Amino acid sequence: MQGARYYSLRRLSPYQGTVQVAECPGFRAMSADGLRWRVQFLNQRTRFSSYGVWRADGHGSLIETERTQPIIQALRERPALPFPLADRLELWLLGASDRLPLALLATTLPDRAPPQAVALGWRAALAGDDDFFAPSLGRSDGQASHMPHRSVLDRCVQRAAGSRPQAQWFRRGDDGGGEGLQMPGLDTALAGRRLAYPSFPELLLRAEWGSEQETRLVRDYHEWHAANLLTHTDLARDTRAALERAACRRAAKLFRVRYLLPEIVDSELLRVAMVEAVIRQSV
Repeated sequence: MQGARYYSLRRLSPYQGTVQVAECPGFRAMSADGLRWRVQFLNQRTRFSSYGVWRADGHGSLIETERTQPIIQALRERPALPFPLADRLELWLLGASDRLPLALLATTLPDRAPPQAVALGWRAALAGDDDFFAPSLGRSDGQASHMPHRSVLDRCVQRAAGSRPQAQWFRRGDDGGGEGLQMPGLDTALAGRRLAYPSFPELLLRAEWGSEQETRLVRDYHEWHAANLLTHTDLARDTRAALERAACRRAAKLFRVRYLLPEIVDSELLRVAMVEAVIRQSV
């Protein structure tokens, strides 16, 4: 539709997957699964307020009127899912020892001014959400660590960031590299630096750590988020294949984002996982 804009964003922090966005003048619609679209309108205070829910099957709450017709038309005529990731302005927590990207804190659209005041504490999950289980933290007696595994990972990241953590916004380019921006509290020597693609973690956290235990813990975390991470574009094929294997072990999560996968490496593996998810839902 002319005048409509379609893109996806990562939901941070903590990471909660991606959201698909359709915009037209005065309206915005957002969806985490490609089925249910939460429609918002731009009010007089230049903020978005909830309006209703639109679904292609007609089971939503949004009523089509002269006012809502443009956003409904934009949703009906939307391009194929998923929409391309557009949040190319990224805020990275930096490692204390090398001042290189360690953990992704936030993202925003590149045409927007990045917030100057940012929280430097990285979190693995929402407060009270103890669903993350890391097999690498299991004890020899088969029992889990007495501390929530999200808290163990939080502390791991905090240690790597140091006692005086710093973060930096990077404007990522088409080649995967990034230009570092100046921000309050950041070492001025880092402003304007250009980092090549290999300097940025491909997923949410740096993959290689100082100890094998920490490296396995981060791998466990990425595997826990595998289904949502598969909705990202520009993943290396080996990375996507590994995430597919991990996501199939949590078929219900994978089923929820089945319309948001930009690429599939092993279609038969995912087909079996989808069948399993449907069977479990029907029980």
